[in-house]
Amino acid sequence: MGKKSVAAQMWETFIEEGKYPHLQQCKTKTKLLTSAMKERLSDSELKRHEFTRYGIVGKFVAKKIYDIDYIALNEYLYDLGLLLFVVEIDEKKLLRESILIYDLIQEFRLPDTFYIRPSFNKAGRFLNEVRNFEITEQWSLDDMARTLAILKPQVKALSRQYELLKRQTLRLPEIRELERLPKEKRRPIRHKYGSLSLVEKPPKYDVSKIYECFGEGILIEYGKPNSKKLDDFILNGTITQSEIDQFKKVKDIRLDFSVMTLEDEAKILQMLDEKTITAGLNRMRA
Repeated sequence: MGKKSVAAQMWETFIEEGKYPHLQQCKTKTKLLTSAMKERLSDSELKRHEFTRYGIVGKFVAKKIYDIDYIALNEYLYDLGLLLFVVEIDEKKLLRESILIYDLIQEFRLPDTFYIRPSFNKAGRFLNEVRNFEITEQWSLDDMARTLAILKPQVKALSRQYELLKRQTLRLPEIRELERLPKEKRRPIRHKYGSLSLVEKPPKYDVSKIYECFGEGILIEYGKPNSKKLDDFILNGTITQSEIDQFKKVKDIRLDFSVMTLEDEAKILQMLDEKTITAGLNRMRA
């Protein structure tokens, strides 16, 4: 009998210690409670509902859904000399519209990167299931807030441990070996409660090499700016949010509801304030 996979042992331990099942159960309960709270508050004129006693806040936030004219935005960024610093190839669009150009740029494809995707068999799904948890009319908003105040920190703590497990799994020699195999030869790693698959992330390309060989046309036509990299240029004062927004057209406004701790809300607001101040100061210096 072959040597047992280290990855399989690590995941079996994480599951048998109750960490993964508890994380999934807490997530499911949080989702159910958030949905119930949203429904209960839907007729209220207030957008923000604070449950100070439990350090919890529920908020309705209008989220704008945009159509973005990427070609015009890319041209604008190119004229500013920023496109090469932020653009990524939109492979889905490229495959839809030009197989010829797709084939041309394959030599500039960067090495694949991967993530771990778990799947569960009947025994695994049974452990992860939430049982005997029903939110009835007898639940008050206070009951919901109190329960969410217990669940939220547990989800955060267990999610950190779960992300660490996935990173540790990716560093294992057996996973490194799988990465080197052709896609069709990568078999899932089986364990008692299911299996682990090594999945390719969307491919990335060396855009500076594409530019050197073919000029800006492919990048403008089939590129999409990385929003985080764009945010960095907004933050350092190189470009403003309004310059980006001129290429966006609102197609819908969705009312989202979220529940978070007051501590997390304060951190988010502070971070947004700091970003706005930093961008303003850097813009003045530019």
